[in-house]
Amino acid sequence: MITLNTTFHVEDEINIPFINYMRETYFVRANHESQIVHSKLSKIHSHRLEEGHSYSVQFTFNKLDELEKWDKTKGRELNEELIKNFDNKLTGFSTLLEEIEL
Repeated sequence: MITLNTTFHVEDEINIPFINYMRETYFVRANHESQIVHSKLSKIHSHRLEEGHSYSVQFTFNKLDELEKWDKTKGRELNEELIKNFDNKLTGFSTLLEEIEL
């Protein structure tokens, strides 16, 4: 299993609109007609005191090529819309995670 994890940091003023957008639009469209096995949105808690809120967005795929295909099409489209909607009120970075059997 391969997981695309994107960490977003959002400013306080867009926190609730961001969560609503992710629930009502981003995840609905991301999962529509795709090979995503599992998806989730998690709040990141930190001991550091900082302004804003951080979230982890995770999409899990069976194979790397499925993720790459999704990322080049639907993923790119969704991220462009996210930036358009929230402009410079959020930042993010992505990492690929490969599950290792224990």
